[in-house]
Amino acid sequence: MTGRVDSHAMLEVITMDVLQQGAAGSAPPASRADSNAPVAPPMLSPQTAWRVLCRRTGGHISRATFYRWVSEGKVLSIRLGIHIFIPRPSLEELIKRCLAGQRF
Repeated sequence: MTGRVDSHAMLEVITMDVLQQGAAGSAPPASRADSNAPVAPPMLSPQTAWRVLCRRTGGHISRATFYRWVSEGKVLSIRLGIHIFIPRPSLEELIKRCLAGQRF
């Protein structure tokens, strides 16, 4: 699971969701909490994700290396405007790969 999702793609998904609901005449957004809609994974800032990675792997991965992995798409990241977020499941996968000794 590598790569980045930009804000335009996220906006497109949200727009499609809203349009489909309007066409289907679904319930108002307040009642959507009851639905079986997927819940978005918790997001972490790159700084927090890097700290968790260093703590959980017991080793030291430089901050510059982690940010390089994010920019190269080796760590899944979502960019919304100027903000970058790392999904928690993506970080967990990265931790497992590091603990298994896989190289990037």
